[in-house]
Amino acid sequence: MAQSSLDRQLDMAMGNLVVIIGKVLKSVWYGCKKLRGRKIIPFMLCIILAVIGWTRWGHIASVLDVLEMPGWMQKILYILILLSPAIDLALLGSVITRKQMEFYRKFEEIGFKEKTGKYPLYLGEVEEPDGRICYTFRSNISIGEWKKRAVQIETVLDCTILRIENKGSKRIIQMLAVSSEYKIPDKLLWEEGYLSNEDGVCVIGQGMLSQISFNLNRTPHVLAAGETGSGKSVILRCCLWQLIRQNARVYMIDFKGGVEFGLDYERYGEVITDRERAAEVLEMLVKENTARLALFRQLRVKNLPEYNKKTGKNLCRIGVFCDEIAEMLDKKGVPTKEREIYERLEGYISTLARLSRATGINLFLGVQRPDANVLTGQIKNNIPIRICGRFADKSASEIVLNSTAAINLPDIKGRFLYLQGNELIEFQAYYFDDETMLDESVEVSPGNMLTESYTVNHHEEEIKVPSKSKSVTEEIKQVNYEEYDFNFGEDEEIEWSVDK
Repeated sequence: MAQSSLDRQLDMAMGNLVVIIGKVLKSVWYGCKKLRGRKIIPFMLCIILAVIGWTRWGHIASVLDVLEMPGWMQKILYILILLSPAIDLALLGSVITRKQMEFYRKFEEIGFKEKTGKYPLYLGEVEEPDGRICYTFRSNISIGEWKKRAVQIETVLDCTILRIENKGSKRIIQMLAVSSEYKIPDKLLWEEGYLSNEDGVCVIGQGMLSQISFNLNRTPHVLAAGETGSGKSVILRCCLWQLIRQNARVYMIDFKGGVEFGLDYERYGEVITDRERAAEVLEMLVKENTARLALFRQLRVKNLPEYNKKTGKNLCRIGVFCDEIAEMLDKKGVPTKEREIYERLEGYISTLARLSRATGINLFLGVQRPDANVLTGQIKNNIPIRICGRFADKSASEIVLNSTAAINLPDIKGRFLYLQGNELIEFQAYYFDDETMLDESVEVSPGNMLTESYTVNHHEEEIKVPSKSKSVTEEIKQVNYEEYDFNFGEDEEIEWSVDK
């Protein structure tokens, strides 16, 4: 009887030893996977220590003898020195093991598990310099379910989730989050100190971790959407003011009788309130774009800043602002005979959205109620920057952001989602108050345009661009870039004159 009890104890001891060894090896394995960045330094020091211990132990032992260290203690120290790299990895990996248990308990609290009863397995995390943390999990739970349960996960982990996505395998989930201590302000006033010194850069608000801005030289067009009172018009006017301060030419299309862009804005650019004039201006800008492409090709430059830097000229950036694109393009209920101008306007907008990436002609379009018939796929797909306020309607959010994220925005005026590429960022837009922000003392000097009036003196020939004998569409399709001879010698000059 006593023998069988002893056998059971031995079996239990052996089983526990196997478990401990398994856990140690598992920790070493996790440590190897986590060995990157600054964590490599202590590991390398342990390897150096182990090599010194292996090759110089005789010298070390003689010193320890002088210090009267017992022999059994020297042996333990010798073993620890030789195993120090593995110990370092085990300690590093044990952090993951502890974290796995921590996440296991938290997922257990909210019942977030697979159909088989297993909870997501924590694989590690990477903390980025800006405060964001990227967690990695392995799970058979679909990414759609992760996103559906995001609010509960945020609560139990005490964080704010920025993005959830698969990495490689459908079973590997990456969750980008920040600590809940980071907050987005509820209101921010525009200050002139926010103005960027870099041409084409617009700042629009403050996110959880940083200021939100975009560069029109890389992402040339902007779509701002949101329900009435969301603040999309304020964002557009904030961008407009920044382009004005950067000496850009601005055209403001406002079919609400010029209310959104009031009389004060007419000091800085033309406010257009009827379709005929809007068609004339957009046609002129399409021609301007065609002429700029020809000029850039001949001078072998890629974009507007490169052209101005190479030539020392002052070819201006052009901003086209339309506060409500549906008012301009919505053809519902319009008699057939009046549709022609609507189609022309849509064609001009579509052409500029497609072709003006390099030429510095930038579209800023606002829409209150996105509609696929107004915001066509060709226009939308060529607008890289989407700014979206809160929508109660999932379909409106889908049209702008390709997701339903806008329905989850808090009901705070000026709170938006910023989409560029696949990244979706929540931010608070700057509040731009016309009465206090528009400064009459500010002097602006817009640069030159090509289509208003210019001549090129080259081999005593005068070349006028563009020819008004062609329609815009034909001019784009059939433009012969070789007819624009802008390859100047050192003694040749361009003479610019602008009709204001």
